[in-house]
Amino acid sequence: MDLYQALFEILKLIQTEQDQSTLPIHLLDRVVAFTQADRGFIVVREKETFEERYQIRFDQQRFSAQKRRFSRSLVREAVRGRKLIYTEEFSDDSRFVNAESVAQIGGDAILVVPIAHGDRVLAVIYLERTSENGPFSKQALQFMDEFMTMAALTLFRVLELAELTQFRQNHERDLLARFDFEGIVGRHPSMISLLETVAQVAASEAGVLIRGETGTGKELIARAVHCNSERKKQPFVTLHCGALPESLFESELFGHRRGAFTGAQSDRVGRIASANGGTLFIDEVAEIPLPSQAKLLRFLQSGEIQRVGSDRVEQVDVRIVTATHRDLVDMVDKGEFRQDLYYRLHVIELEIPPLRERRTDIPLLVSHFMSLYWKKQGEAPQLSTETTARLEAWHYPGNIRELAHVIERVCVLARTPILTPDLLPKTMLDAEEGNGEIRFSSYTNEELKLARERAGNEAVERVERAFLDGLMALTDGNIPEAAKRADMHRTYLYRLISKHKNP
Repeated sequence: MDLYQALFEILKLIQTEQDQSTLPIHLLDRVVAFTQADRGFIVVREKETFEERYQIRFDQQRFSAQKRRFSRSLVREAVRGRKLIYTEEFSDDSRFVNAESVAQIGGDAILVVPIAHGDRVLAVIYLERTSENGPFSKQALQFMDEFMTMAALTLFRVLELAELTQFRQNHERDLLARFDFEGIVGRHPSMISLLETVAQVAASEAGVLIRGETGTGKELIARAVHCNSERKKQPFVTLHCGALPESLFESELFGHRRGAFTGAQSDRVGRIASANGGTLFIDEVAEIPLPSQAKLLRFLQSGEIQRVGSDRVEQVDVRIVTATHRDLVDMVDKGEFRQDLYYRLHVIELEIPPLRERRTDIPLLVSHFMSLYWKKQGEAPQLSTETTARLEAWHYPGNIRELAHVIERVCVLARTPILTPDLLPKTMLDAEEGNGEIRFSSYTNEELKLARERAGNEAVERVERAFLDGLMALTDGNIPEAAKRADMHRTYLYRLISKHKNP
């Protein structure tokens, strides 16, 4: 293969590779093949050191740590000068006579090519030929020089994305290791952002209002606020207002004395006093009647409660966390909810995304619920391909609670470990297929990848076209805005658009 044919192959690969995460290894494979290098890898900077990635002919199991060493002196020189570095015989090159790795590398020929953009060098391509095979050819050097001009920017951006992804994953692991989020399952960016905020506000005493649709897990988030606070060893008490008749609100909140009203046969400690020192979670706070709202506000202002039928005032130390699926601002405007109470409760607002907006979490949640509900010993359950597709495509009006019930149903009704679609609820089986219409909820690159995998190779083009049509409609054809919304490189979006242009 001549130089220009090799460069054309590189350009074609850049233009056609759909999975950008695999592009570095495919490019490196082409580079090693054309330059006839004995081994190659991409060296990336990690804080103050350098680490090899995307190895070709660089067997970490086969070679010892000493044999796998590379010259950091050459890497630093390429990074510092932002230029190609080449030495025919490393051990005889006077420029690197003091390099620590001379003894291990010896007389090998080494070629180091920086991957740079602007003032930043993100990585280098590092190639070696052993002394037995001799130096790199002039054509190989010319090829790598052209490669720097033609492909380095694309590779830089792919590696930059990988670096950001790695940073995000490390951050997620650190977040989940440092804080208690028991029972919360999710790795979607919106959920990680929510958990970051939970960790940040938990240490304060600020009022927290959790908003989200029914079934999104508001109580789990409230519990996470409590478990990551200084109050975590004290009680966490829950009051579900939606299940209480209006006449019992005051008694439930503040308690009552025996004989305070018909049926009050003994003293009762209310939820607020039960949570003394800890946290009271008031779910569906919008359902509290206006008279009880006034008394709750007085407690928030003074820290004092008075049981129904008692003259005694008690001092209580409780943090209040509330939740609702209703629009409290609209209720305030209609006079259905006290404005002063709203401001007391709404110091910090946490919004839980519905499941349809974080579909990439569905496989994680399915696995989690199957581990909870599968009771047949010695059998490992397995979802059929069609069952998985239906679970991932459903819009879940009941959110995570609905998914949990669906998986429980599937596990209870299953007669074999293979879980087939007939085990799903009739509503899911009878759902309108939309005449093959493909729907997206959030229009992100992550959702596009999931849809491609679900559709299969023969339907990928239809998936991509549906994705582009919806994305362009959402952004009025603004490609920079569309790329930002979809979390994909603009050049990759241009390639998708070009691929699906009407003839």
